[in-house]
Amino acid sequence: MADQAHQRLLSYLKDAHALEQMSLLMTQTAAKAAKDDPELRQLFEHHHEETQEHERLIRERIKAHGESPSTIKDIGARISAMVKGVEAILPKDTPGRPAPDGYVPAPTEIAAYELVSGVAARAGAAETAEVSRRILKNERETADKIAGTWDHAADASLQPTAAA
Repeated sequence: MADQAHQRLLSYLKDAHALEQMSLLMTQTAAKAAKDDPELRQLFEHHHEETQEHERLIRERIKAHGESPSTIKDIGARISAMVKGVEAILPKDTPGRPAPDGYVPAPTEIAAYELVSGVAARAGAAETAEVSRRILKNERETADKIAGTWDHAADASLQPTAAA
């Protein structure tokens, strides 16, 4: 049973790492897309920095468990983010678009870290559970910050200079 829990934990950690890889590209793209909106740009630049730290922490936890991140999962996540990133910077998008695009990964990351922290705790991986809970807390705070921009994003989207 302990070996099965360890293998599940590693799988979920690798999934979380892939999500962080995707989020790195998406937060970078969102910051670029919000170039004319200092409030949103700063939010996504800060989120990008946090995501870099999350990626590092999860990579370290995977290594602490004797493995390395999944190249295949990471590449798949990056491709998904690149497709979304290209879509986000197309001229048809409006200045408010980075807010929902930046919010979309948050619930998935929250769910992933709920699972990782629960499995880690049950597998006796106390340090991994603690790291996951810290990241989970940060992801919830970030999701709330982004959700707090809905009115601002709507206003920005309706400015006369906004693309239709």
